[in-house]
Amino acid sequence: MENKEKDQLNEYIISVFTENHTGVLNRITSVFLRRKINIENIKVSESPVKGISLFTIVAYTTEETVQTLVKQMDRIVDVLRAEYYTAENLISQEVALFKTTKDIFRSDNIEQISRKHPLRVLEVNDDYVVLEKTGYKEDVDALRDELKNRGLLIQLSRSGSVILHRETLEETINGII
Repeated sequence: MENKEKDQLNEYIISVFTENHTGVLNRITSVFLRRKINIENIKVSESPVKGISLFTIVAYTTEETVQTLVKQMDRIVDVLRAEYYTAENLISQEVALFKTTKDIFRSDNIEQISRKHPLRVLEVNDDYVVLEKTGYKEDVDALRDELKNRGLLIQLSRSGSVILHRETLEETINGII
């Protein structure tokens, strides 16, 4: 890929409403595979409408390519509607769970860290501490880096983008039901 083309890559969030049927995930991801687009994260959840699932897919690509991806996904039988957005068009957050060493309570680690990174302590036991952080991807990355640099991070699990559309539900799924 030429440097000129790499410079044009942007993060796109693709929202796909589908019927909840077996094999839909495979058909959607194959659209990305054919175009050799890496999926940064993917989340599938129930929509507010029974029997309809919402796929949230994050990928870095060009606007022209994401338009093509969405058109191809719209042709899949079980897909009811596919659209793409940039981060500013959606309300988007991540939820992350961090397993840290119990040393987080030594010295003033927890106080310093929690001042910079608002978080919740979910579990404390003899072997580890579990912290929860909700925020933008960059916020989760910053907390991960700080815990890692202090030698406290044991494990990390994150949700990927959890989104809400800025328009009302009726506008979002207009024509689906």
